[in-house]
Amino acid sequence: MYLTQALHRALQQAPDRPMSICGERVRTTREVADRVARLAAAFQDLGVEKGDRVGLLALNSDHYQEFFFGSWWTGAMAHPINTRWAPAEIAYALSDSDTQVLLVDDNFAHLGPELRGRVPGLRTLIHFGDGPTPEGMLDYEELIARHEPVPDLRLGGDNVALLLYTGGTTGTPKGVMVTDRGLQTSMTSSLCLNQSALTDGVSLISAPLFHVGAITGWYSQNLVGGTLVFLPNFTPEGVLQAIQQHRVTSITLVPVMVQMVCNHPGFASYDTSSVQRVVYGAAGSPESLLHLAMRSFPQARFTQGYGMTETCVLTSLRHEDHVRGGPRLRSAGRSTPAIEVAVVGPDGVPLPPGEVGEIVTRGDHVMAGYWGKPELTAATVRDAWMHTGDGGYLDEDGYLYIVDRLKDMIITGGENVYSAEVENAVSSHPAVASCAVIGLPDDHWGERVHAVIVLKPGQSATAEEIRAHAKTQIAGYKAPRSAEFIESLPLSPVGKILKRDLREARVEG
Repeated sequence: MYLTQALHRALQQAPDRPMSICGERVRTTREVADRVARLAAAFQDLGVEKGDRVGLLALNSDHYQEFFFGSWWTGAMAHPINTRWAPAEIAYALSDSDTQVLLVDDNFAHLGPELRGRVPGLRTLIHFGDGPTPEGMLDYEELIARHEPVPDLRLGGDNVALLLYTGGTTGTPKGVMVTDRGLQTSMTSSLCLNQSALTDGVSLISAPLFHVGAITGWYSQNLVGGTLVFLPNFTPEGVLQAIQQHRVTSITLVPVMVQMVCNHPGFASYDTSSVQRVVYGAAGSPESLLHLAMRSFPQARFTQGYGMTETCVLTSLRHEDHVRGGPRLRSAGRSTPAIEVAVVGPDGVPLPPGEVGEIVTRGDHVMAGYWGKPELTAATVRDAWMHTGDGGYLDEDGYLYIVDRLKDMIITGGENVYSAEVENAVSSHPAVASCAVIGLPDDHWGERVHAVIVLKPGQSATAEEIRAHAKTQIAGYKAPRSAEFIESLPLSPVGKILKRDLREARVEG
């Protein structure tokens, strides 16, 4: 299969159905397909060849859809860039990948001169948006208008479709090469298990599309046919308004977004009855939050997806497991069809059920490698197994429980403590809205378990109360020995808590 097949299928079966909605702009499948073929022609005219990188630096919009399909149409790697990065980080990704063509919207057009100065190989800047096209840039709409459509190369298999640079929160960003086969395998495997996007449904895209989680949500709806509603960025009110206005059937959010939507003071005033699928992932979810979400969307089926940029979706916790509740509600579910998952010890040997080790995976979904980093690729993918760096264990029925990033494991008094377990216990306190658990240096214990907590509005608690409550849920040595209360936790663009920032600020402080 090839990734543009989804667009060809939609064009054949529903050419006049709205395919994209962005603000007041609505485009049919026929219009999108025509614009994609013209954009691909423009890329070719600008010298883009098979395997070249085409970058995009912009907030979410329907232009992302045209950018992805247009890049794949002509055999280029789509390289969406993290909009939260500083100019130096953006320049690094562009230089490292030798990206020569970059699309920017109104929000980032002002960076053009600086990026040209930092990235000598950046030969072409293309602007889209409502504002005037800056000097020295090409106008996106004018390019589409003056080029005739070109045939789709229909590449697939091991062709690299996406170049996604990981975070940058743990050092120099790494470019992850995602193949056509990898994305297709992950998405079709997940869809056949969960039907997380409904045929002819309406999916809301509010998470940033430079992240693999949002891309998989977007592509899943394209695979089964339907309409995509694009929000420039996430806000709880924006999500609720879009659900009501466009009768959205599927939403994909990270846990902190779910929490913000469900706790929005005006939630009950919006009609959310159209939502039939809620997909969440990218971070652990306390049971208390899942129960809140299921009460808020009682008509919806819930699915959790676990994965990473290097693997797309690995495991899924099905709706049936959410309904049953119990301990499996704390799991990340089981591997999806066509994907193999195991937990291994330091020697690479699979561990028995219940024993914590490193989560590994193999299959067609695994990345082609890190761009320009063969040694790191070889260290990460060994004997076809992708080593995730996540710690976890499997139960007797193959349910995966994620306990921590291996490097974030806390060793206190000689005992291993995994933050996810402690966070789940702390979050069950009625006054706690969210929390992060980290290890801090301690003269006596080596490391002590420290909780950083955000309280619910109007609620109060003390560190002693939090510790006492946690000890009713977990062993005493795992309970936080110290705690603090702050207004908000630092988050990455996709809603992951930046524990490194929390830890460094407290160690340095």
